[in-house]
Amino acid sequence: MKINKKIVAVVAILAMFSISCGKKKLKMSSSSRPVKVQMIGQNEISIGYSASGTIKGIEEIPYTATSSGEVVAINAQNGDYVNAGQVIVSIENQAAKSGVRSAASNVRTAESNISSARADISASEGNISSAQAAVEEARINFRKYQMLYDKRLITETDYLQAKTQLSAAQAKLDSARSSYHTAVNSLSARRNSLDSAQADLDTARDTNSKSSIKTKVSGVIANMNLERSQEVSNGQQLFTLVNESEMKLEIGVSADIVQKIQIGTPATVRIDDLKGKEINGVVYEVAATADSESRQFIVKIKLPNENRELRSGMYAKANISTGAENGLVIPKKAIVVRGVQQVIYVVRNGKAVAIPINITNQNETFAAVTGQGLDSGDELIVDGQNVVQANEKVKIVR
Repeated sequence: MKINKKIVAVVAILAMFSISCGKKKLKMSSSSRPVKVQMIGQNEISIGYSASGTIKGIEEIPYTATSSGEVVAINAQNGDYVNAGQVIVSIENQAAKSGVRSAASNVRTAESNISSARADISASEGNISSAQAAVEEARINFRKYQMLYDKRLITETDYLQAKTQLSAAQAKLDSARSSYHTAVNSLSARRNSLDSAQADLDTARDTNSKSSIKTKVSGVIANMNLERSQEVSNGQQLFTLVNESEMKLEIGVSADIVQKIQIGTPATVRIDDLKGKEINGVVYEVAATADSESRQFIVKIKLPNENRELRSGMYAKANISTGAENGLVIPKKAIVVRGVQQVIYVVRNGKAVAIPINITNQNETFAAVTGQGLDSGDELIVDGQNVVQANEKVKIVR
């Protein structure tokens, strides 16, 4: 049988073209990334803000050494409940004891000096009395001699001698009065010295008494790491007293969330260390400024602890009610971090389009978001979003 060569050539070319097209179609099909999507809707959903932190006593008082010395007694350990006014640590401060002895000695010396000054005053008063009598006698004698001298009944030498005796008696009186004023001033100065010495003694006794560290309120001992005979220095931290009647949980929130949280806002706190037990708390403090490092606002939640089951250091997660959110609500798993941005991907014209978003509220599963060009009805990629690239061709699978 004779075959037309032209027909064979045409058939061969068509076969090659068909194979080539098939390869192209296969290649095209394989270049579209399969993804799953979910329709974005305009919803109103009650969303609370969730964050984790460590529970602490609402009042934690650090106690420090008020003097240097040797620890001679430790009357409680970590975890012990102690009452207000209880002596927890005693420190033997030889310097403080020596200071009391020295100050007491100075007080005794000052008291002795006061007694001496009073004796000087008494002696000066006696000297003044004697000097005044001597002056009066010398004055009478001088007047007598003056009359006799005027009548030329005595010599000038006798007259001058009487005059000199009067001057000498007056000088002694002036000296006695000066000594009296000196003694009075000395008594005043020595009284001041006694006051100063007494104040030093009171300070020394206070310093010595502070060697016994007493609690100001009742609570639980924590952060104690002391041993007997250990040397401690003034200002060294000894332990912390935790008032566990109420506890607190501090969490950080962003600027857009903190506007929705107020003092009195209820919060539910889940305690992992208590097998997931949930405790109802309330926000009692909202920071007015952001933390300089985290750039978040610190929110403090107060927790009741009547049975003292909550302990400082327990890990907990809080959910704070922030009211109903009316807007675009999406599953949080759809959010991808790209550099410093949070983005989501939507499918438009067969391609994945990246849209940077801002979270306006969230809980563990959902987030209310805003983003330029994002609208209700967009097809949100919820499976494949972590590997897809912007403007990459995608194929929606069910």
